Amino acid sequence: MALSSVMAADPSGWIEGPIPDQVELPPATEPEATGADDYLPRSSSSAMPDPNAASVPRLKARVHRRFCTADVCATIPLSEVRFRPLQASDLEEMMTLHTEWFPVSYDQAFYDKSVNGQLFSLVATHSAASQSGGSSSSAAVVHGAEEPEESLLGMITMSTFCEHHGEDIKHILGGECEDLCKRKRSRGPVSDAEEGQAVQSTGNTGQLAYILTLGVCDAFRRRGLAKELISRSIAHVDQNMPEVLAVYLHVVTYNQAAIRLYESTSFTCIEHFPSFYFLHGSHYDSFLYALYLHGGHPPWKWRFRNLWSLGLPTTWREWLVTAWSSLWQSDADKRVQDSDP
Repeated sequence: MALSSVMAADPSGWIEGPIPDQVELPPATEPEATGADDYLPRSSSSAMPDPNAASVPRLKARVHRRFCTADVCATIPLSEVRFRPLQASDLEEMMTLHTEWFPVSYDQAFYDKSVNGQLFSLVATHSAASQSGGSSSSAAVVHGAEEPEESLLGMITMSTFCEHHGEDIKHILGGECEDLCKRKRSRGPVSDAEEGQAVQSTGNTGQLAYILTLGVCDAFRRRGLAKELISRSIAHVDQNMPEVLAVYLHVVTYNQAAIRLYESTSFTCIEHFPSFYFLHGSHYDSFLYALYLHGGHPPWKWRFRNLWSLGLPTTWREWLVTAWSSLWQSDADKRVQDSDP
């Protein structure tokens, strides 16, 4: 399951859909042992099922050394924030931040693929040199000279690999991955230049882009940074991945702040999955949200279900049932035909 963490305008944490090789963290059953880190504040990520539990992690990432409070971050205009893909040198900080943001432990392969470009990633950074005319105490000494420390303020990861969306595609596009994505792959390879930062081989990518994780550091929330990360990622898909028909995610139903954020960025709730997550010993439901691009649209089943909920007269309902029987199954077939060169 993939997760995110930002608050209000940037929700402080939310859970998205499953990705391979995650390890669920067990519920805390004993008080946390005292130690040298006890003075550190705990994460405020709302991805945590119980924000007051002893299992909520302490804030240990390097970014908190510079940005320990929201007041400090308030002095930094968003115009000084820079965006780039994750890189190998970000690995340790990325892992620490994900531990702070999410109630699951991700497999090492997820982190490696994120920093080496196999998964799409975008990270928001701020350099100490951008602050106060370039003077800052937060500098690293490299080869005898001071270099300003670059802090990771937030990041998003996303995948078009079929292994991540294979079970969800029927709810989003109304067809099976085997049919929809195989036709897309039959068109032949797409160069790395055409897919921009997405270095993913077209051999096993498809027609959905799945937001795996999204997070913003505790002190920089409520600044609109999560929305900016989402907007830039969608723009990348729109401009560089014409075969992708929707960007989507799962979100845990208790995270209302995250839900408001996604709805404010034009995502539509497509499905509700009971007991989708098992976190800290309890089951939690999931909403599936999608944003359609390049002519993509929800399946007929979803569209008729929403019309039905409007309280249509009985005769119209009967007509819709008949229409649905003849059209819903053919919707996926038509999409496959339209994808032919």
